[in-house]
Amino acid sequence: MIYIVHYHFLTWRLRRSRSLPSLSDPNDIPDATLDMELAFKRGLETSVLTPAQEARLIHHQQKFSRSHTFYRPHETETHHAFSIKILLLVVVLLDLHSCFQIALGSITWSWSYHTRPQWLTATVLALSLTCNITGGIWINIGDKRSRKKDVLERMFRQELTSEAIQRVRKARERAELGVARPYSGT
Repeated sequence: MIYIVHYHFLTWRLRRSRSLPSLSDPNDIPDATLDMELAFKRGLETSVLTPAQEARLIHHQQKFSRSHTFYRPHETETHHAFSIKILLLVVVLLDLHSCFQIALGSITWSWSYHTRPQWLTATVLALSLTCNITGGIWINIGDKRSRKKDVLERMFRQELTSEAIQRVRKARERAELGVARPYSGT
């Protein structure tokens, strides 16, 4: 995740220093498929990273998206790229949760339950759960922000329309064949 955040911030800084226009989606770094001068003439966005940096970024994005299913590094048909700032916050919260779990295990196993204060265990457990729940809430917020609501709504409408068209076709076919449709209760 460190590489992903580093190369995002590096891209933003290089684009500012080279007086390039800002990205249409600052969370979606374009691939280095075009020559920068050609892309600039055509008005297309291209990566400002070197090929080695680009390869390392893609490698780490793929690895991270396999282990963290909420992360989408590039824009898809139904989602925008996941916000890099929310990603950073979520990973820090989940890492804090892991640290508190390690502390809880250390306290539990290293201190006799006869003399261990209950408030210590309760406090560490509460902090751990709070970090985990907050991370989950931020994942949900980031997922809702990255959804393309209009595209999802259009896809849902198209699906409903195609189902209605199929029903009408079946009804016409039955009517042409003279088959009476049995009562289905709806």
